[in-house]
This record gives sequence, C-alpha cells and structure tokens, in this order.
Amino acid sequence: MISRVKRFRRRRILGPGWVFLATIVLGLLAAWNTGNNLLYIVVGGLSSFLLMSFLLAGWSLRRVRIAREGPSAIHRGESAPIALRIENRKWIMPAVSVRVESVARPGVSAAYLPKIPPQRAGVVRMTEVFERRGVYPLPGIELISGFPFGLFERRVRMRDSVEVVVYPRVVSIRTALFEQLPGARDVPKVAWGEGSEFFSLREYLPGDDIRRIVWRVSARVGKLIVRELVSETCRNVVIVLDTVPREEMPDFADRFEEAIELVASLAVTLLNEQYTVSIVTPDSRVAPGQGVTHIHSVLEMLARLGTADDSTPGGFAWFSIWDRTELATHLFVSPDPQEWGRRAPFGHGRTLDPAEVVRA
Repeated sequence: MISRVKRFRRRRILGPGWVFLATIVLGLLAAWNTGNNLLYIVVGGLSSFLLMSFLLAGWSLRRVRIAREGPSAIHRGESAPIALRIENRKWIMPAVSVRVESVARPGVSAAYLPKIPPQRAGVVRMTEVFERRGVYPLPGIELISGFPFGLFERRVRMRDSVEVVVYPRVVSIRTALFEQLPGARDVPKVAWGEGSEFFSLREYLPGDDIRRIVWRVSARVGKLIVRELVSETCRNVVIVLDTVPREEMPDFADRFEEAIELVASLAVTLLNEQYTVSIVTPDSRVAPGQGVTHIHSVLEMLARLGTADDSTPGGFAWFSIWDRTELATHLFVSPDPQEWGRRAPFGHGRTLDPAEVVRA
C-alpha cells in the first residue's frame, strides 16, 4: 500500500480551449479596430471565463492523495487486481470529474469518479498485466481532471515504491506421462513420518508413544495395546536447471524463459502430488521441501533467477557429483536444444526435451 508518493503536476490546454482562446484573440482584434466598448466587455467576460477554467482545473486535484493495494505476487500474463483509494483532503471544494490512467497505458481510462466530496474518499478497481517474469514496481498512476468546462486539463502523476513479484507461467503436467519418462519410475520412496491412516493394533513395546495406546481395548484384553499407523512416504526429485548463457543462440532469451516455465510447471505439479522437490542452478539452490509453502519458495526463486556467470562451464559440467543425492531422481532442464536427451555426467538422469513433457 502507498504511504508516500512522488507527485508530478502539469496542465495543458485542450482542443476546445484553443478554440476559445482563438475566439478571444479575434474579439480583441475586432475591439481594437472598431473601438467598440461592447466588444471589450465581451472579451473581458470571455477572458474571465478562461481564467476561471484554468484555476478551477488546478483546484480540483489539489490535496488529493491516493493509496493502492495489490497482490504481492502474480503469474506472468495474469491480470493483477489493484484497489485504488482516492482521498480528497480539501475542506470545502470537491474533486470533480476525476479520471484515472495507468502510466503503462497512456490514453486509456482505467477508472472514472464523477465526484469526490471534501474529506471523503472513493475506491476504484483496476488491473495491471505483466508480460515478463521478474520483480517490477507497479506502474505510476495519473489523475486527470478537465473540470469545469473541459478547456484545460490538469494531470497529477503519482509514483511509489510498491513492487510485485511476477512468477513464471505454470501449466499442469500429466503425472502419468511424467512417470513414463526414462528413470522416473525409479524414484525411491523415503519414509518421513508416522502418517495418520490406521493400519493395525498390536501389543505395546518399550519405546512406543503412549499417546497411541488404545485404552478401551487395553482394558478389555488386560494388556497395553497401541494403534499402528501407516508410515507416510515421499519421493525425492532434484530439478537441475542450466542457466549458463549461450551467445551463439539468437533466441536464447526465449529458450531461457521456456526452460524456467518448464521447471516451474514440473515443480508445482510434483509438489501437488506429494513429492519432495529441490532445485539446483549454477549459482543458487532451493532446499528440498513439500507443500504450499515450498511452492511459493520455488516460484519466488524462479521469478528472481537470472543467467549464471559467464565463467561457469557450459552444459552441466558445473553440476558436481557431490550435489547429487542417492535417494532422489534428477531431472535436467536446459535452454540449449543440443543438451536435450543427453545423459548426466554420472550416468543417472538425462536432460529433458520440452516436447516430452505433455501438458494436461
């Protein structure tokens, strides 16, 4: 939300104002040539009308403040809903005929308020669309008013430091087809918790958790009986992303974004299927994790991810054998088509071809 903004004010005369001004000039020339006092009175009235329009256009947007609230993160290409609160802090004069424009879309009205009474506020809603992944400030806002006669236009541009994180685009991937990829069936299952599903009853053994004792059954059979639960298991997947730039590829930027979106889609799909997922790049890591919180961590990392240092060796030569985990399957993703289908340096896992990963 905005608490302090930078304001840029400017006025400009509109088309009807130029016509009005030309009429005044012609009337003044006619008064000089004829010496008719009535023409001077008419010119004076028109000039007063023009001056009043100029002053009121400025007063309409004086002491007007805005505050806006938007999402902290969105996906690329999605519409970000933004609530804009316009407050008129004047004591007497209302803010009249206030039009809202986004600096990113000049000339396109995002909202309109016919009147904001003094010491009141109006709330409007608008949307912004970000076509690139990354971290961006919200575009500036312009408040525009042509009050009262539409001869002059007053613009107040307001900027702030509010930022939005733009996640890569995520699409659903068919898990069944993922299981058919070479090596994906061999993903080992690792026990990580007791679980919550009932399995059986058995006699108490020293060291068992007393909270699992079934007291009614124990009283009936005359010995301690505990409830045994199904152990929960998870499957570990490490997604290895090559971010080394390729100067010989003219479309590397587009391929790079495609690779990041593929990693994001794989990670989100696997995390929703109770996998444990980690991501490794030449200069960053995301530790293994599960659940919705880990999805946000993965997307946050991918939103801020850039290319690696030029000194990093190409391909997956930078990926050390010490980085791999025996109890995990490695999926390799590269923006370079020459890497697709290649086996990993240690012979486990290979670089995915995006065409193999079918969207749901």
